[in-house]
Amino acid sequence: MNIVGICALAVVTAIVSLTLKKYNGEISLMICIAGCIFIFLSLLSSFTTLYDTVNKILSNAGINITYITVLLKAIGICFLTEFACDCCKDAGQTALANNVSLAGKVMVIITAIPLYNEILNTVLSLTGGAV
Repeated sequence: MNIVGICALAVVTAIVSLTLKKYNGEISLMICIAGCIFIFLSLLSSFTTLYDTVNKILSNAGINITYITVLLKAIGICFLTEFACDCCKDAGQTALANNVSLAGKVMVIITAIPLYNEILNTVLSLTGGAV
């Protein structure tokens, strides 16, 4: 799906959701979340294309693929966390949204541990093993 289709779907979903909100807030929220999920799922093929392209560029440049893998995982965690936070905020659950945001931040840090390890090893090798 291209950006025009995504924007059109978002606008139609927002209009239907706002129209139904007067009559049934729960159905309105479900329609909004369904629209968001559909848009996100339509982007999955784009993420695969992006990953393959970046992987090809990095392999031609001779850069370690571990770095880009960590970066793309962190970006994916950020996207999913933002989606979940927005859904929780739309439902009026700010505390839940804040906890999801915290969980996303912790998961990004955990995902980046191999990079921290690599940086520490580089620093140790440059300093002769003493920090």
